[in-house]
Amino acid sequence: MKTLHLKDTAAGIARAARIIKKGGLVAFPTETVYGLGGSAEDAGSAKKIYEAKGRPSDNPLIIHIARAEDAEKYAYTTPLYYRLAKAFCPGPLTMILKKKETVPYEVTGGLDTVAVRIPSHPAARRFIEACGVAIAAPSANLSGSPSPTEAEHVAADLDGRIDAIIYGGGCDIGLESTIIRLDGDGAVILRPGAVTEEMLGRLIHVGRDETLLKKPDADLRPQAPGMKYRHYAPKVPLYLLKGPHDDVAAYMKRKLDEDPDAGVICTEADKALLRGRNVTYLPNDAEGQARRLFSLLRGYDGRDAKSILCVIPPRTGIGLAVYNRLLKAAGYNIIQVGITIPVIGLTGQSGAGKSTAAQCFEQLGGFVCDCDEIYHGLLYKNSPLCETLGALFPEAYRDGEIDRKILSATVFSDKEKLALLNRTAHGAVLDRVRELLRQAQADGKKFAAVDASQLFESGYDNECTAVVGVCAPLQARLKRITERDGIDEERALARLENQHNEDFFRVYCDEIIENDGDITSVCDKIGKITEKYVK
Repeated sequence: MKTLHLKDTAAGIARAARIIKKGGLVAFPTETVYGLGGSAEDAGSAKKIYEAKGRPSDNPLIIHIARAEDAEKYAYTTPLYYRLAKAFCPGPLTMILKKKETVPYEVTGGLDTVAVRIPSHPAARRFIEACGVAIAAPSANLSGSPSPTEAEHVAADLDGRIDAIIYGGGCDIGLESTIIRLDGDGAVILRPGAVTEEMLGRLIHVGRDETLLKKPDADLRPQAPGMKYRHYAPKVPLYLLKGPHDDVAAYMKRKLDEDPDAGVICTEADKALLRGRNVTYLPNDAEGQARRLFSLLRGYDGRDAKSILCVIPPRTGIGLAVYNRLLKAAGYNIIQVGITIPVIGLTGQSGAGKSTAAQCFEQLGGFVCDCDEIYHGLLYKNSPLCETLGALFPEAYRDGEIDRKILSATVFSDKEKLALLNRTAHGAVLDRVRELLRQAQADGKKFAAVDASQLFESGYDNECTAVVGVCAPLQARLKRITERDGIDEERALARLENQHNEDFFRVYCDEIIENDGDITSVCDKIGKITEKYVK
């Protein structure tokens, strides 16, 4: 088969639309990645897509439409669908709905649901409009390889296997769309993307499917693309490195000293330290990492590295999507460096009862780091941290010491000041945490827990084996805060309003403990979690 290379012009779009109407396949640009399109109403086109990609037939396709109301022809819509479409579409959000008979089962992988998306890329929208039919399209690559963010990537994989490619430049986002399953008045994220959990959480309750960050069971029937099979992988093995930044960088440096041709993916912040023929750099920001990731992974197919070591990005915002893609590309192969004993992150809102959970970890023989305690220990008179905070918050600084009550009153009523305090304190606290954990490891401790209300903000969640969130009813939290800190309920509420809500922790934590005030019950739950993560 000869593949036509079409320009993003009126004539090129018209020719591509004629191919679709005849049952052919056309690769086209979207704001996320290039898609491989065929008519969503044609079972034969779907079969051609699976064949061209070498894609398992139980891996469902997404149908692309031009307007939200176009979904009526293909799916049973809901008010929530239209609410989310108004907020995020056209854009990188895919919603799973109950399908209508117009969509063949070949398109949905045999499911009674269909994934619907409204792309924002101008060429994609003109193409769909010209076709006059929804376009069923996965990413336009060979199954398992990194998704294409340039037309040239499509040609490298599929030239001679499909009818045409529309050349529409690079993709702005670089990762596939967020996929959600509508669930009552809320939604469950099946694949993370540029429409983040935080963005969705401002409108609705959001849950997370367990396959986002965990290896799925072999018998899983995927509800959406990207849930089951290995994806995005270069041709050589990829390994993710988990641990303190300095330990990860030192590990990479040792590997490069042993083998100057080793493959290494790090951030631009480490350019001065890590250099080599097969060393490549991701931008420091998560959006840049998303845009660059697939192109960078593809680049290793032309290099002579026998394996690749890669840093793990932060897991908040679009960073969660970058991490999700890297996990699948690496086949869930993670190397723990530096501190190798299991470390359980312990977090949650003020007053939820993290201290109770920490006591349970200690009773089970674990070493516990209390970050609040460490922070206060670093604020001795004329300490470096004390002087730094004194310059930032002079109203709380007296004779070389920080007045903690004044500092708390200052920051807990002002989100920007609270963020400034957190940024300043995190580095010093985490350096001390790592020192203590190394000592605990040397002392033969089997596992450790790090109690940190700012676990995610500090980025320390990336160094944890798992993160446990402690939740409790609002009134119980208020009672604990007022009694513990000697403040009234109004000030306690103001403090909570400047923290993440409970939904945040339910989304981002690997495990949730409901603290009902019964310490025996909490310790039982901690025991089960410890058995799960401590081998």
